[in-house]
Amino acid sequence: MSYSTLATLPARNLFPGVAGRYVHEARFTIGHVALAAGAVVPIHQHPHDQISYVLEGRLEFTVGAETRVMEPGMCLIIPGGTPHGCRALTACGVLDTFTPVREDYR
Repeated sequence: MSYSTLATLPARNLFPGVAGRYVHEARFTIGHVALAAGAVVPIHQHPHDQISYVLEGRLEFTVGAETRVMEPGMCLIIPGGTPHGCRALTACGVLDTFTPVREDYR
């Protein structure tokens, strides 16, 4: 067993205005992603299943052909291989989980 505080881990700059801090286990990754107001995560896809949970702020999230405004307490499930992206309407905090582990985020 190990303990970690996400806020103390080094930030990984993913896109302009988007930074994540991640911890990993053998089979999954969890991270806190901070998005500045107006930041965009372009439509992309990866083989990992993803669950995103909005902690704070509002963002417009597109998964496949559907776009929805997400607010605190809302979550979405993104099956691996599904195109998705988002745009922060305000400054946001999002908790992202992935399986299998995101080796590219280590």
